[in-house]
Amino acid sequence: MKKGNMITSKHLFAAGAMLPMAALWIACSGEAPAPLPERSECVTEYDCRNPPDPACGTVKCVDGKCQRELGEYRGQYPGDCTTIACNRDGQKVVVPAPDDVPEDGNPCSDDLCDITQPVTVPTRRGPAPDGSGLCNGQLSLVECLSDPDCGDPSKYCSPIGKCVPLACDNGELDADNGESYVDCGGLCEPCLPTFPCSTGEDCNTGVCGFDDRCSYATCSDGVQNAHESDVDCGANCRSCAAGEKCIEAEDCLTKVCFGGRCQPARCDDDRQNGREIGRDCGGDCPPCPEGLP
Repeated sequence: MKKGNMITSKHLFAAGAMLPMAALWIACSGEAPAPLPERSECVTEYDCRNPPDPACGTVKCVDGKCQRELGEYRGQYPGDCTTIACNRDGQKVVVPAPDDVPEDGNPCSDDLCDITQPVTVPTRRGPAPDGSGLCNGQLSLVECLSDPDCGDPSKYCSPIGKCVPLACDNGELDADNGESYVDCGGLCEPCLPTFPCSTGEDCNTGVCGFDDRCSYATCSDGVQNAHESDVDCGANCRSCAAGEKCIEAEDCLTKVCFGGRCQPARCDDDRQNGREIGRDCGGDCPPCPEGLP
């Protein structure tokens, strides 16, 4: 055991003595070890971490380093209670915009913002704020709310808010009122589909068929009826063109409804419409950023 320890100690002593000599040789040679090559951050832009949203900026790989160029988000949809912006990381964020209230063009509705959600509530029952008539408290503009509103003792206010002669509720077919069926048509409330009619005004769909009976609403009858927002468009019918009436964005070909009308396609409406190939880019608009659509 002692002999082994002595051999080991000698070897260690010899190795220790050589270290200063090696260091002296390196110092005297004037040559330091070559530094390790710097590792590239990227080879292509796909190597860059957390790239910006294409709508907010771009990222490129230049000389092995990721370079980001950030911009502003231009597209905004009118009346959606929000503003879309780009943050410092180049990502889209939604910012509440309480002044960006919706506008449906209905005088009997109040359009509000609930933080970032557009809200439409019925105007109180009574005169419309714009003086165009009376609001029934259910989003509809009507002729009357009660019998006195008709201003004529020979008339009463019907369930749909129309001033009609008293004889429209007598259970008889009155030719003097122009009724096409018992208590409907003519000066009375319009008749339901399949009821007899003389003109489209006799029917609640506005269409009197070739068989002299009220027709059901269709998307090609040339009349605004059922759930359509304008003549034969909106709801389950074709999309409405710019300038035609709408209730919601889905009624419109451009997917932009404001002020009760479908709006023309624009390059800053935050929708892909018109001839665009991406949202607010391509076609008649500026070229799409790399990565879009």
